[in-house]
Formats: sequence, structure tokens, C-alpha cells
Amino acid sequence: MSAATSRGVKIQKRKAQNLPADSRTARKVLQKRKEAFLRRINYFTFFTAVGLPLCALLYLIHENHSLIPASSRTRWFCGLYYIITILAFTAGYHKYYAHSAFRVLSLRLHLFFNVFGSSLGLGPVRVWATMHRAHHQFTDDVERDPYSIKRGFLWAHWGWLLRKPTSFYNEFVESEFPYFNGDNELTTTAGAGLFTVSNAESQDGVVQETFEIRVNDKKERQRETLEWILWQEKWHMVCFLFSSVIIPILTTVVYCNDTWINGLVYPGILRMFFAQQLILSTESICHTKWLQVTILTQPFNDKNLLGNCHNPFVSVLTFGQALQNYHHEFPHDYRVSSLIWAFDPTKWFIWTLSKLGLVDQLCKTPSDLVMQLRIQQKQHVLNQMRSQLNWGTPLSKLPMITTREFRTLCQSAAYQDRIYIVIQNVIHDITPFMDQHPGGLALLMASHGKDATKAFYGDVYGHLTAAVNLLATMRIGVLDVGDEEGVWRRVAREEGVVSTRVERQGGERRSAEAA
Repeated sequence: MSAATSRGVKIQKRKAQNLPADSRTARKVLQKRKEAFLRRINYFTFFTAVGLPLCALLYLIHENHSLIPASSRTRWFCGLYYIITILAFTAGYHKYYAHSAFRVLSLRLHLFFNVFGSSLGLGPVRVWATMHRAHHQFTDDVERDPYSIKRGFLWAHWGWLLRKPTSFYNEFVESEFPYFNGDNELTTTAGAGLFTVSNAESQDGVVQETFEIRVNDKKERQRETLEWILWQEKWHMVCFLFSSVIIPILTTVVYCNDTWINGLVYPGILRMFFAQQLILSTESICHTKWLQVTILTQPFNDKNLLGNCHNPFVSVLTFGQALQNYHHEFPHDYRVSSLIWAFDPTKWFIWTLSKLGLVDQLCKTPSDLVMQLRIQQKQHVLNQMRSQLNWGTPLSKLPMITTREFRTLCQSAAYQDRIYIVIQNVIHDITPFMDQHPGGLALLMASHGKDATKAFYGDVYGHLTAAVNLLATMRIGVLDVGDEEGVWRRVAREEGVVSTRVERQGGERRSAEAA
């Protein structure tokens, strides 16, 4: 080997010896990022929402099978089992455990909700219900809303599901559904002050006794519910395997006379996948304003991105959960709308359970409260539209002009080409309108510098509301005739309507139930 070559080799070796320090640091950084990323993945929901459906799809492609089972019995079972598991989730996970929309009287119903609700593969009810409560409390908050639509459509639909809850949500879970300690007492005192007896009630023994009975009954029911939630979290994997694997396979083999693999794929995995899309679409499609196909309206609140989707396809896709504007204003209502004709299978399922004596105390928002909020929102929209129009200078901002000053103004040579008239003690400069007045210029000139109230309101011609609104845009001052009370009474009548309570509170408004 030549000297140059050997020298070159030595140089290359020296360069190689100088790299490892930086290289090791870079590898460590990449390794830490990789480990952090892997720690953030929720492997259970990744397995149920991505892994299993992907495996089922690959199997169908490999075997050249359709997405619809060939056996008619398997098809019927898939449809029936889909509805059963969806109702267990929407009525159990959602309406009962997350929103306490009714009271469960049967232990078997608790078991039904917990076992078959877990078949959707969305995790334990303790975590899902807490995340849903956080979504209601922090709607559209990018940092605290677990599936905020502001983080993107894919995040709201799927992304949040594949990531483990952060420490904030873990603390929120412990606050909403605390564990029991060794003495069978709650590990947190959250909500301990909810059931206190006032002095007025304590003075009446009968009222106090009745109140304590109701409080103790509610505490007992809440404790029973919490026990079921914690039980399901402990045995969640067993519940999931039983409802998503064992029942579909056994029913398909024994009743449908089909193969076990078809039982696993169709009523097991694919049924779970499509049921997941139903629930997830509620948090993505129904929270998206720009998706015009939803035919979105906001009849109760437009402070966020929540809307009522009136597209029938979206209503069917979400199993009647598309009216999110109503639901977020009245979360404890067991219905998704106060309208009896609204598509809402969960409502009718819960209503049927109540008739069978399995549930009671169905929360139903009073129709007056619903109508009040509708009117308030309509007024809010009208006020927004009103603020964009020219209504003239408000009376409260007009200068007070004495009679002498007004007479001097009318006689001034500098303003001899203008026409000033007084109507209801308000001075108007109607010069811009003099060429358009239907009655002609002579009629306006005859009223220059005079009180034309009677002529305007009927002696000459009874002007309608449009003329009154046009006249208001020509105000220049208020004639000071010593009747301040009358002026301020008119100010209150004209301007008080615009200042709604919502605006006085700085535009902030929570749900009607929270209020």
C-alpha cells in the first residue's frame, strides 16, 4: 500500500474516531423519542381499532370473501348483535355512566351494560365515561378536551383513541370515579358536600327525614354504580373477550351453522369496527362546521363548534346521536332531542326499560327550558345581525340641543341649504333624503325648523316602520325641552332590548342546565 493510501486510510480512521460521540448522542435522542412514542400508545385500543380490523380485512381479501356474510343466518345475527351492543354502549356507557340520565334498578342491566358495552373495544367504562365528561366540560379546548375537533378531524375521530390519557386525564378519572381504600371508603372526598341539609330543612323533622332518605338512597345508588364501574375495569378484558369473541363464535357455529372463523370475523371484529365508527363519528362529523353535508344548525348555542346534524344519513350513521347542539346543552336528558319525531333508538330503548321496571327517574328537560334557550339563541343571532346594520346614532350618544341653539342652527346662513325637522323631540337632518321624498320637496321645506311629529305619524301621512328606521339614521341631536325623563324612557325602550343578559356577562354562557 502506498504512503498516500495509508495516509488516506489513517485520515479516514481519524474521522471515524471523531464521530461516535455525536453519533451516540443522536442515537440516544432518537431512542428516547422512540420509547416516549411507544409509551404514549394505547395498545388495547390500537389492537381493537386498527389491528383486529386490519387482520379481518386481510383475511377477507386473501379468501376472496365479501364484507357481508354469505350465510343469511349469520347476516341476521350480525345485524341483531350490532344493535344490541350499540344500545348497551349508548344507553349504558353514555347515557347512564357518563351522564346519569336515569337510575338502574336491576343488577342484570348493570351486567348487560358492562359486558356488551365493552364489545365495542373502546376501553373500560371508567376511562371512557371520564373522557366524555371532560369533553363536555372543556368542549373545543385544545389542551383539555380529549377529542377536540380543533386538533383536526382525524384526531377527533381516531387519534385520541390510540393515545394513552395524559396525567391530567388520569387525575380527572380518579376525581370522577375514585377507588375504594382498604376500609371500603372512597379514596377521594370529591362531591362530599353535595348532600347537605339547610337550616330551614333541619327545623322541620319530616322534611329532614324525607330529605335524608332521598340523599341516602342516592348515595347508595351512586356507590352501587361505582362498584360496577370498578368491577368492569378489573374484568374488562374478560368482558371484551366474552362479548366480542366467545358469544359471536358460539352463536355463529351453534345457531347459524357457519364456521368459527366467520363468527370471529363478521359478528366479532367487523361488527365491532362498524360500531366504533358510529360512536367516533359523533365526536368528529357532528362537531365539524365546514362539513356542509351534515346540514348543521345551532339552535341552542353557537359559542362552539357543536351542531345539530339534520342529514338523515348522518342520523342513521350515528344511531340518532347527531343532535349534539341539544345534547351538550342538556347532557342529563335521556333523549337526544325534545322533538318526538327525532330519530333516537336509544331514547326508545331506555323508555322501554322504564316500562319494564328496570330503570326509573328518567331525566327529561322541561319544554319551557328548551324553548327559553331557543329564544335566547334566536335573540343572540338577531342581535348579531342588528349590530351589522345602520340604526342611526343611539339616543344616549346624541348631544342635547336647546331650543335657542336649534333656532340659531336653522337660521344660520352656513346651513341654509339643509332641512332640519323635529320628531318626538329628536332633531333630524333630512337633507340627504329630500330628493327622494314621495311627498315632494315643498312639504319638507314647510316643516323645516318645526316639530313634525303629528304630520309624520298621521296628520299628513302615517309612515310605517321602514320610514321610522330610515329617519333614525338621520338623527343629529335631542331637543332639550326639559323632559329628561321622557328622553331616557325612550332610550331604555330603544336600546335596552339590545343589551341582553348574555352580553352583560361578557358573552360567556354555559349550558342551560349548568346555569
